[in-house]
Amino acid sequence: MTPITLLLLIDVGITVYILLARAKKKEVSDRLVESVKQVGGVAAAFGTLGTLAAFFMAFNALEGSKEIIGFQIIMGGLKVALITVIYGLVVFCLSLVAYILLKVTTRNQTSS
Repeated sequence: MTPITLLLLIDVGITVYILLARAKKKEVSDRLVESVKQVGGVAAAFGTLGTLAAFFMAFNALEGSKEIIGFQIIMGGLKVALITVIYGLVVFCLSLVAYILLKVTTRNQTSS
């Protein structure tokens, strides 16, 4: 979760920097605007990787267990494992919204 949170903070920082630069009428490179979307994509990838790692560890523990484990306990663990992918996708969606808004405001500034 920590890498995804760091990526969220980086994304927010880049977005705020772009908005402040535009408020000061400074030119912002398209690569910087594009990086907002790319950082969100990395967050989604980290979320998926975290979920797959959690599944791997959970199935490894289940395989080695000598006791019968209840279905509700297994499902509860799987539900917890999905938190990282949900968090990564939320960060990705926020990044896409920020990217779209930055692109729209770029077009409005160039046409004015």
